[in-house]
Amino acid sequence: YDRKCNYSLNCQLVVMMHNLQIVNYGLGHLGSIHDAYAFQAMQLAHEHKLVLPTEHWVWANSAYPLEPWCLSPFKRPRGGSLVEHAFVALKGWFQSLRELHLQIQSKQDLYVVIYWVECCLILHNMIVHFE
Repeated sequence: YDRKCNYSLNCQLVVMMHNLQIVNYGLGHLGSIHDAYAFQAMQLAHEHKLVLPTEHWVWANSAYPLEPWCLSPFKRPRGGSLVEHAFVALKGWFQSLRELHLQIQSKQDLYVVIYWVECCLILHNMIVHFE
């Protein structure tokens, strides 16, 4: 269960500020897992030099660890989070992400859900690119 008492998967996104393009993501943890823990499983957390161009950094909220490339400048930004805006856009374009009607009874079922979400992330980036 997540904090809203729903079955869910944790989805971590790193988005570009100017166009909401997704540059890195992490999927597959249970929705009840803390974001900072799920973040540690992302490629970005271990290979940030491969994911981020030189002299770039990530703005994150205070739940994430401070690193030279990962900063949390604001505790509660007024305009909300860019990642939240990206999730709203994703769920607007792909209504299936609001509530997947799939039963996860095996590892293969979990992979189907992960691939489903990955396809939506790829299509999101295509929409952002061609818009």
